[in-house]
Amino acid sequence: MEKASYFKIGLFIIVGTIIGAIGVVALGVGTIFQKKVLVETYIDESVQGLDVGSAVKFRGVLVGKVETISLTSVEYATKRRYVLVRIGLTTKLFLADAGSPSFSAEVDKGLRVRLASQGVTGAAYIEADYQDPARNPPLEIDWQPRYPYVPSSLSRITQLSESVEKILRSFENVDVGRLVAGLEKSLLTITKVAEGANFENLGAQANAFLTEVRDTNRQLKELIGGSEVKSAFKDGAAAAKTAREIIDSAEKPLKQLLADLPRAAESIERMVKRLDSVTADLPETSTQLRQTLQRINRLIATQQQGIAATVENLQAISNGIKELTESSRKYPSQVLFGAPPPPSKVMSR
Repeated sequence: MEKASYFKIGLFIIVGTIIGAIGVVALGVGTIFQKKVLVETYIDESVQGLDVGSAVKFRGVLVGKVETISLTSVEYATKRRYVLVRIGLTTKLFLADAGSPSFSAEVDKGLRVRLASQGVTGAAYIEADYQDPARNPPLEIDWQPRYPYVPSSLSRITQLSESVEKILRSFENVDVGRLVAGLEKSLLTITKVAEGANFENLGAQANAFLTEVRDTNRQLKELIGGSEVKSAFKDGAAAAKTAREIIDSAEKPLKQLLADLPRAAESIERMVKRLDSVTADLPETSTQLRQTLQRINRLIATQQQGIAATVENLQAISNGIKELTESSRKYPSQVLFGAPPPPSKVMSR
């Protein structure tokens, strides 16, 4: 019975070992035959908590593991003491092989890696994501990387620490003593001004101002409610009514005038046509008039002497008529009966 029990125990151990080996092989065969692409990055800060085999995640998705952690001065001929981290990535991450133009384009778009912490355990991993290239420029290097290079950015803890240090340095540069002295001086000045201010006088002036405002408001109410303003409003309304009546009375003649304008325009157009026809006959009429004037001029030139003699005769006749008129005025009997009668002899004695 004891030999049978040992046999069963041994058989169970052997079968369990075989099953465990098969499970390990089955679970690790994918990792063994999975194709990896090595990329490297350089970190200018402490990588405490990061170990070989630590996870590499892209937005929370596992995409690789840390293969090597070293210093750049060990791997390359340089004096820069960056931490060199080589990462094994799968080729399915960016649908392109590392080192290809497509992968370089992803880096240009802002692909960066940085150190991240897993909770409060202190373990760290590498986080990959896209960031602003202008605010996260690549580190300066003076060597040629052996593997495709992915720039790194500072971890959130380091960024927070640097921000706190900048704030503390700003506080250190503040002259607290001078600031306190300035505040005390300002408070003292305010106190003196408050003590020297005559608040009673200010209150009296404020009351007087309010009294003047009330008085002005009362006068405005009286002015608006007065009979003169009301009569002015009434006169304005009457004037507006009169103006409206004038416009209404002038509206009909204006409409008639506008209606007669087309006929007047037609009459003017006909008159213009007649003037055009008369103007067209003017050259012939002016020619005939010129010929007539020339004939009269020639007639006057040929009969000039006879006309002069006729004018002299007419002048003599006019003088004779004048003398006859004067004589008839003085001696009317002489005109009617001839020479005057002889003087009387009786009268001469």
